[in-house]
Amino acid sequence: NGKQDAPVTWNFQKFMIDEQGNWVGLAEPKIDPLSETIVEWIEK
Repeated sequence: NGKQDAPVTWNFQKFMIDEQGNWVGLAEPKIDPLSETIVEWIEK
């Protein structure tokens, strides 16, 4: 992405992308997709 290196560590690693296609966050594979962190980010 030209901003930060984030190697994929395992299946189900989550890269959070905004409406413009910019990478804004990363959630490790052990984080539940319905976790408060991810849900709050989506609802912003």
